Amino acid sequence: MSGLGPGYSVARWDAPWALEPECRERLHSLLRALAARAFAADHSDYWDARVAGGFFDRISTLALILGPDGSPVGWGGYHRHRFADRRALYLDAAGVEPDHRRFGLSAALTLHFMAREIRRHPWAATYVLLRTRHPAVYAGWRKGLGAGRVFPNEHRAVPAQVRHVAQEAARWLGDGPGLEPGELVVRDAYRMFEGQVYGCEPTCGDERIDAYFADRVGSKDAVMVVARLNAPLLAAVIAARRLRELHRRYPWAGRRR
Repeated sequence: MSGLGPGYSVARWDAPWALEPECRERLHSLLRALAARAFAADHSDYWDARVAGGFFDRISTLALILGPDGSPVGWGGYHRHRFADRRALYLDAAGVEPDHRRFGLSAALTLHFMAREIRRHPWAATYVLLRTRHPAVYAGWRKGLGAGRVFPNEHRAVPAQVRHVAQEAARWLGDGPGLEPGELVVRDAYRMFEGQVYGCEPTCGDERIDAYFADRVGSKDAVMVVARLNAPLLAAVIAARRLRELHRRYPWAGRRR
């Protein structure tokens, strides 16, 4: 267990494949309940299918976000992989209950994951990927890393290496035919959902990004977000996040008198 922010902590399993059947079943029930609260939609079919398909045997690391009282309020995980002969981290499905979202817990958990993995190979590039149809998730990556480092990008064509990494990741996910490599949109990515992915259609408040998702990303489609990181860049991202958090908690700090 490790810290995640004021009052919050992480419970992490680095060998989910070794979990006993009883523990798997408890986590399965917990993930279903957390997803229902996080997305305001019933994701039982999705989690039942994933667990039946070997979720605990395939994922490299699984984590729960624990609230101040010790109860789970969110989750996340990742797969350690190689795509197109490049080191990669594929971020699995994640979510945080609505009452706890204002603390940036999902971003903090992602940084926790990336820091653990990039420390293992600090000078080698690591590609980080995830699928999402939530505009705020995509906007958050652009804000955290810089818009120019995140693909897809309205100002830059998808580089060949990023395209190759995304294509191999899509094939690994079973989405190969659905990927549009020029836009990194995965058609019918959430086909396993009987109902809607979100109870209420999500937005981020940025008119251009919201319009892009509304126009180009269908109700069961996703964007394959790809970023290339190394230790110096990640250190800069973490420092900038800590500075923003300091200003948020102490807005008077640093002001001239």
